[in-house]
Amino acid sequence: MSINSIGQLGSYGGGGFGSSGGISEETRRKLIALGIDPRTVTSEAQAQILIKNAIQMRKNAKIPLPVNICPGQQELISKAKTLAAKTGLIVSNTIPLEQILKAISDKIEKGGYEEFKSEFASLQEACCKVKQNEDAVFASMNLNAAINKMMLGL
Repeated sequence: MSINSIGQLGSYGGGGFGSSGGISEETRRKLIALGIDPRTVTSEAQAQILIKNAIQMRKNAKIPLPVNICPGQQELISKAKTLAAKTGLIVSNTIPLEQILKAISDKIEKGGYEEFKSEFASLQEACCKVKQNEDAVFASMNLNAAINKMMLGL
């Protein structure tokens, strides 16, 4: 089978790029951020209704809405909160990752929590890798924008 147009490309191989049950990638990310499994949703309209209801329920229950955080950062925040709890720190949901790491570092240095130094070091290394990856993505996007402007003569 040959592909003669972009329109045929979507049907080739049983679906379009990144197809996930008839919902857009942005909608899928919103569902995941709100704790809804996107595999349970069959259409974009159903997904939007679920998102709207979940946001309304969170507002009524005064639960903060999730911030747009990449999955790598979310995992690191979770690990940092777990490590903070092990060292006896109580961490709020609104504190950024950098502040959590600073508090853990201070606690380890002052409190003699030597057994957590290696875990903290690996957490810091993972944070650096995520930050480097984010920086690389932004640099790539900036390069793409510059090339697009040059091609368009702007």
